This record gives sequence, C-alpha cells and structure tokens, in this order.
Amino acid sequence: MQGTPSVSDVWRDVRARLRQEYGDVIYVSEIARLRVAEDAAAGSVRIICSNDFGRAWVEDNLGARLRALWAAFDTGPRDIVICCEGALAVRSQPQMAAAPASRALRPEAPAVSELAQSASSLPLGGVSGGAHGDGRFTFNTFMVGSANAMAVTAAKAISASAMPPFNPAFFHGDYGVGKTHLLMAIAHAVSLGESGRKALYLTAEEFLNGFQSALRARDVQPFKDQVRACDVLLIDDVHFIAGKPRTEDEFLHTIAALIAENRQVVLASHCAPSELGVGDERLRSLLRGGFACPLQGPDLDLRRKIVDCKVAQARSHCPNLEVPEQVRDFLAARVTSSARELEGVLNNVIVRTAYMERPVTLEAVEDVLGELPIRAEKRVTVDEIQKAVAAYFSITPADINSKRRTQSVVRPRHIAMYLAKTMTTRSLPDIGRRFGGRDHSTVIHAVAKITGQMGADPVLAEDIDAIRKRLRG
Repeated sequence: MQGTPSVSDVWRDVRARLRQEYGDVIYVSEIARLRVAEDAAAGSVRIICSNDFGRAWVEDNLGARLRALWAAFDTGPRDIVICCEGALAVRSQPQMAAAPASRALRPEAPAVSELAQSASSLPLGGVSGGAHGDGRFTFNTFMVGSANAMAVTAAKAISASAMPPFNPAFFHGDYGVGKTHLLMAIAHAVSLGESGRKALYLTAEEFLNGFQSALRARDVQPFKDQVRACDVLLIDDVHFIAGKPRTEDEFLHTIAALIAENRQVVLASHCAPSELGVGDERLRSLLRGGFACPLQGPDLDLRRKIVDCKVAQARSHCPNLEVPEQVRDFLAARVTSSARELEGVLNNVIVRTAYMERPVTLEAVEDVLGELPIRAEKRVTVDEIQKAVAAYFSITPADINSKRRTQSVVRPRHIAMYLAKTMTTRSLPDIGRRFGGRDHSTVIHAVAKITGQMGADPVLAEDIDAIRKRLRG
C-alpha cells in the first residue's frame, strides 16, 4: 500500500498547479514566497505568509483553490490554515481539528449544498466541493460587458429555472475570461434559492480523481450515487476528461442520466464542444445538442469595470486606498489579456504603492508594469477600425463616413463606432468627428444599440469577434 505523501511533496504539487493556473505573474509575486509547515499535534498544515496583508490576500484570492488542490493531492484530510509568521506557534482550536473533513477544508466558507459539503466523507478521495460556495464568486461580483453578456443571461436563466432551459449548457473561452466565476455564481444562486435544489461544482480533475479512486476501490456505485444525486451538476475544465476512454464513458452516462431526469448539467472548457477532442461519438453528439456559449476576452469598457470592482474589494484590506481615474483608465487600456492578469497587476500596484505609503500615480504604475511580463494589446486607431469593418462587410471607409442610411451601411457604421469606443481611448466627441463629423450622441446611440443586440444575436457577436481578431493581428 502506498504511503502517505509528505507535506513537502504535496506542497510541491499544489504549488506547481497554482503556477499553471494563475500564471507566472501571480506565482512570482505571491505564491513563491509562501512557506509550508506541518502541525502534527493539531493535524493541520500551515501555509505561512510574511505578513497579515499577505495572509489576507492569499486567503481571499487563492484560499479556496489551494484547499481544493491540497485535498486532491493529499491522501488524508488535514486542516489547511493560512497564517502569517507571528502566528506560527499558535495551534488550531480542538473543535476545529475535530470538524468533519469537508468543513475542515474551509471552516468559514458556506458549502454550495449539503451534497457538496459531505463529499469528503464519501470514499471518493478526489471529489470535493466544500469551498465552492464562496460568496465572492456571485453574479453581483461578476462584471458584465459585451464580451460576456449572453453568457451571464444564460447563467441567470439556469439558476432561476426549476426545469433546465437548455441541457447541457456549455460555456467556453480562453483562460481568465470568467468561466469558473460564472459556474460558481450559478451554484451560489441555486444554493440560496427557495426551490431547495442542490448544486454540485466539481473540476474535471476532481471528477477524474473521484472516478479513479472508485475504480481502485472496486466500488463505483457510491461515486455514481453522489454525482447523480444533485439537481445541478457543474463541471469545470472538461477538456481534461477528453482522451481518457473509461472516464469519458462514465462522464457520458452521468450527464445523460441527469439530462434524462430533467436535472441541469453545466460544463465549462477553454474550447468549444466541437473542438473538445473526445473519442466517443455519443458524447460528442450529446455535447453538441446543448447550448454552447462563448465568453470573449474583456474589452476596454469591461476591463475598466473590473478595475473599479477590484479596487472596491481591495479597500476591505486597505481602507485608505485611492486610485485616481486616470490610473484606472491606464490599467484598463494596458493590461488586456484577461481579468485574472489585470487583477494580478492591480494587486502588485497596491502593494508597491498604498501599502508602502506611496501615492498611486501613473509613474508608479508604469514602474510596476515595466517589471512584470505583461502582454499589451496592439494599439488600434479609429482609421484602422473603419478600414477593417469596411473590408469585412464589403463596403468602403467612405461609405461608413457618408450620410447614407441604408441598412447595408448603417449596421457596419454602428459596429465601427462600437469598436472605436471599446478598443481605443478616444473620447465620444472625437469618435463622432472621425465618423463624418457626427455628434457624440450618435456614437452613444450606436454603442448602446450594438451592446444590446450582441446578447441576443450570436451572429453579430461572432462578426465583432472576427473583426477584433483581425485588428489585433
């Protein structure tokens, strides 16, 4: 029988996975500095931060995922305590050490459901859900823009409907666009609803580990009973299941059984169902028969909303934090790859300025950006946008700037104005002048119209995404 892995071995695996998921920026600035120590008497493992601010940041931003990964890599349940150097000698309270394994993952966080809360008590080592009811990941904290409006509308419909409006629902997009947040928001909303429905959130890794543990124990039925007992099953990163025939087969039967019983299945992946690469044609057919919804990378407006949200959240740790409007605009314009990287940069800015009693200025932000491997978006001009839109719709830039009001020209003109507003830092009056001397109110009308239509018109969303990609090269 294989022995229990050492704390250092588990920490090495957990840290490697966190680096893979959160990227080098967060890893170097935050995760690499952490130390780990075992408190054998209390049956706990301590993740040690250098100061109380670091402890609070790790707890808020990494705590749930860190505990879930530790539970997946460790063979025995342990209480994971995130603390600072001064608290190293303080042992856990006896009643905490005696708590059930699923609650010990994160005592202060409510579970998504009783089913998820009891996951660790079943003989399925890899399946856990005790930290996924985290109240930070709700619809209220999910910033909405044209890049994700349709996905949020679908997610809210799922969480509010007693019967599945579409099944399965499949959200897909690049890393960092908000898929995990959206799935957790659905689970959170379901758990707080009055219908009494139970939600279970699992990563594909947890599903995979749970199934493999059941196979090794030669008793798969408890795994099936647990996963199929929920009313809403949410599985993240399902691309990790592809290419594993036995797991694909169990995954197929699980979601087919839930769908047959009118229970909701929600999936997320970095690729669309048609690109998933599963070997089972039945599974491919089932996934394609649901509702596939893309999430795009955040545009300028959405990145600005994200900055505002993260600044507001940071004030819980730094009440005197002041981030000027021009600094917020600058960050939103420069950090373009994902909301996750934007948050990481903002955290670095706050630590290196406000927490060192320095003002948050443009110069300080530029210094931070110069030290971090940030991918900046190619700067796009209004003229380039007009040319790209005209070429896409087989008209001319002169048509876009003309007074013509035929539908074949008005729609591309509105799209070009929308892209000029979301991809450049030009003011509304300036954009209007560059579109044949129009008033800024015309630009506002065009942007509002396109924004409103994108959530209900997937063809329009695809057209705008294709033009964006051309402009970004």
